[in-house]
Amino acid sequence: MKIKGLLCSTTAKTNEEYKKVLKRRNIGKIVLIVAGILIAGTAFYAEQMQKTTLAEEVIGLYCGFGVGIAIAGIVFLIKSIVLMANEEKLKQDRLENADERLAEIRSKAARVTLMVMLMVILGGGMICSIFEPLLMKATVFLIDVFALSYIISFTYYKRKM
Repeated sequence: MKIKGLLCSTTAKTNEEYKKVLKRRNIGKIVLIVAGILIAGTAFYAEQMQKTTLAEEVIGLYCGFGVGIAIAGIVFLIKSIVLMANEEKLKQDRLENADERLAEIRSKAARVTLMVMLMVILGGGMICSIFEPLLMKATVFLIDVFALSYIISFTYYKRKM
């Protein structure tokens, strides 16, 4: 079974509409590539110019994270470009991504993932803040960002739908 991505749903009825959707999504992939390059480049530059007191492992983590994001963006961008060039694969992908059953599966999987991540953030933050009190503030901040983004998006979609 092929797992389809969380942000792949579409309501496009024709291949031309779907190509427009994919072109808009490609902008996000380009942003992902640029962000990855900036993250890795900034960490590498800071380390080379000795402008940071971060440990070597942390610099390596930032560089690896940035390179990984950039590579993922490049792979997804190439996959999208190849998909747009093949009408039969484009149609097949459009139909798969427009499937209502898959949309419901994605929705339920996202809800479960959301609850698991909230529990991990809360549990991890509470336990780790015993050793590092600053982590409690980070935990509260993450929960506040979650709650605020949920309220804003709920209000937005309630008006839009």
